[in-house]
Amino acid sequence: MDTNPTNLNPDPTVGELAGQDYRKADVFRKFGIDFCCGGRQTLQEACRIAHVSEGELRSALDLAEVHGQNDRGDFKQWPTDQLADYIVRRHHGYIRETAPILIEYARKVAAHHGPAHPELVDLELRVRQSLLDLLGHMDREEKVLFPAVHRLVETPAHASADNLQFIRHAILQMENEHGISSEDLEGFRDLSHDYTVPPDACNSYRFLYEKLREFDADLQQHIHLENNILFPRAISLLDGFDADAGHAFLRPA
Repeated sequence: MDTNPTNLNPDPTVGELAGQDYRKADVFRKFGIDFCCGGRQTLQEACRIAHVSEGELRSALDLAEVHGQNDRGDFKQWPTDQLADYIVRRHHGYIRETAPILIEYARKVAAHHGPAHPELVDLELRVRQSLLDLLGHMDREEKVLFPAVHRLVETPAHASADNLQFIRHAILQMENEHGISSEDLEGFRDLSHDYTVPPDACNSYRFLYEKLREFDADLQQHIHLENNILFPRAISLLDGFDADAGHAFLRPA
């Protein structure tokens, strides 16, 4: 009998589980467990930090595997360059479309309801700065890092030791910036009381919180795909190079 229903190593990390099956990422989200930038935690560590029962969490993960709907695709099986293109098209596109809306409504709601709900003023400032940071972050990925990963996959023979080191450094920088974005999401949740509208909320107020909740879920998946699948895949490609021998030796992408 299989005593390890996750089919991973005996002590899998949260990121490994989420990377294998996004239905399990949905479970982590419901339990308030960070599977993006906190993805290197084991289940035991994550449960201790989130103050949840490990047995209850494992049961929920097993149920998700049996009954959940996995309609997002098996991203683990996607080629590295195809996954990068999907992230740009799906998640970067979503942020660029949504950012002006969130900034506008955060300003509007803070101006109207700020006197009664002063946390909205702080929320507006945090939303604006976070989105501006994210837009710059995505530009760096699209203009620098992702093209470098594409070249690594398509023309490995042209890779140099300097290029390989640059990609490693760029990935580390992007992961650090993801950590800041995750902290911003925590700030959104704290300031909005987990996107709970008060009784005196107008339609714009409700719309803002609904869009922030949607944005939160999308950004978590976005960071998950990069931190737990795309970046480890790129690092694996880098590790497969025998740079000292002066030629490319690649593991399969």
